[in-house]
Amino acid sequence: MTGRTKEKEEVIDEDVPEPIDEEVRAELSLIYTKANDALLFVKAQQWWTVGSTLAVFMGLLVIAKLVGAKAGYVSALTGLIILMTCACVFMLVIYQFWQHNELARIHAVATHFSATFQKIHAIKSPTEGNFHRYTLLAFMIVVVILGAVITYMGLDQLPRWPR
Repeated sequence: MTGRTKEKEEVIDEDVPEPIDEEVRAELSLIYTKANDALLFVKAQQWWTVGSTLAVFMGLLVIAKLVGAKAGYVSALTGLIILMTCACVFMLVIYQFWQHNELARIHAVATHFSATFQKIHAIKSPTEGNFHRYTLLAFMIVVVILGAVITYMGLDQLPRWPR
């Protein structure tokens, strides 16, 4: 058997998806595009949630400094910081589940495309992608918690009235 014949056999041995008509291909392409758009949206929302939560923390600290921190006011702000931190972490986890669903949709659609498409799509392994996603999620959660701690420490340094 020549090398050329062996190459042809290897190409034939590849998993080739069933042929699909143009209407189904268009539908799958639409689903794939929409899932990719949703994935990018969710990732942007995660970062926006982290950034806006940190901005609100800073705003609370500035407001407390400007209005003069009474003991009851600082306690209320502390409770608000804890509530916002929990809500932010909850939203980040929800966004992570949403990303997982969109990725599952993308992988399901990709199985119906050509072997070449599947090879290119599989360049980044799912394990590597998951590692990156969950590392970033952990980083986001740590940043929000650190922001909450720093805000609390800042509130704690304000002079309280009455003493």
